[in-house]
Amino acid sequence: MPHIPLKNLQLSGKSREGSYKMSVIGIVSEFNPFHNGHKYLIDSVRKDGDTVVCVMSGNFVQRAEPSLFTKQTKTRTALAGGIDAVLELPFLYAVGSTECFAENAVRILCEFGCDSIAFGVEDGNRDAIINAAVTLGSPEFCERVEKYLCQNESFPAARQKAFSDFGINFDLSLPNNILAVAYTKAVIKNYPDVKIIPVKRKNAAHDTDEMKDGFTSASNIRKMITENNGFSAFVPANVNEILSSAVSSGEYCDYEKYSLLLMSELRKRKEEYFRKTAYMTEELFNRVIKYAGSALNATELFEILKTKRYTHSRIRRAVLCSYFGITNDDIKIPAPYVRVLGFKQDKINVYRSLVSASGLPVAVSYRDFEKIGSAGADRVFSLEAKASDIHSIILKNPRPSGTEESFKIIKE
Repeated sequence: MPHIPLKNLQLSGKSREGSYKMSVIGIVSEFNPFHNGHKYLIDSVRKDGDTVVCVMSGNFVQRAEPSLFTKQTKTRTALAGGIDAVLELPFLYAVGSTECFAENAVRILCEFGCDSIAFGVEDGNRDAIINAAVTLGSPEFCERVEKYLCQNESFPAARQKAFSDFGINFDLSLPNNILAVAYTKAVIKNYPDVKIIPVKRKNAAHDTDEMKDGFTSASNIRKMITENNGFSAFVPANVNEILSSAVSSGEYCDYEKYSLLLMSELRKRKEEYFRKTAYMTEELFNRVIKYAGSALNATELFEILKTKRYTHSRIRRAVLCSYFGITNDDIKIPAPYVRVLGFKQDKINVYRSLVSASGLPVAVSYRDFEKIGSAGADRVFSLEAKASDIHSIILKNPRPSGTEESFKIIKE
């Protein structure tokens, strides 16, 4: 089994209570929407003088679907909830595979100057997370997963069985555990001097309706909002004001509109187009072509397409990439810039220092993107603009296109 001595990795947790200096802590986030569990994570990792920076998915999220709220609303809630600077995880990576999502999120945070990466996890055992991350990156592990896939196991089951074969006791059926391992793997691979800070989640389990002591899942809060049920008990009071204002003004996603847009486009697609699509296989695109004409909405289509080999998330991702024209070449582009969505005014000096020392070009305005002048940056931003234009039209109260070109950094 591949092994990296744990002493060679920068771990954090109680060890931070000894000698201490100011830290810039990075958090990968979606805030879809921001809730008490997110506030707990931020408060758990911050010490006096620390700066907490998040990289956040924008108008689309890692579930490969639209965010309930706009990136502007989410940025305001992040700042209200304790984040000092909000960076954007571009659309191309936000809707990518777990590895694509994690690698580019970690890249943006670390190149911006974060010396620590914090994340919520179901199991706070750091050694287990690191061992799982090291194993996940080994060729032997990939071969073992492929062996189980050939035995008609689903991908999640194949991955968990392979872990068991390697003696790793870590539950990858839990989404936050999967992401924790992916972040750690990206840190080990590219930024070994960066610390990891796993924080055991206090809130309800992911994607459940469980409610306890002011905590529930983001999916349950989304359900409350779309069904006009009260959600204020599960978000900080100042965040509730922002979200309630967005709801009352219709600045939140109507998923039925998105479903119609998706289905109308899929019914027009030709076979040649699907062949270029990221995350699409020949088997899957044949099924999409076969059933896109008979399914009445996206949810029905995804249910028809699901097999042991293709999970709902994989199907949503491939179909979304088809809709937006995302290719296999696109997802190979490493994050080409750091985009700042907002920051706290009282951290202006720290913010300026981070910007000046950033390892990637920093973009705030539309003109900044034009100055970067690379094909990769142009492609990533063009997909961002397209995604935001679609998100604008599927809001309860639709907005005109062009929101990316007119976007102004949010200062609180």
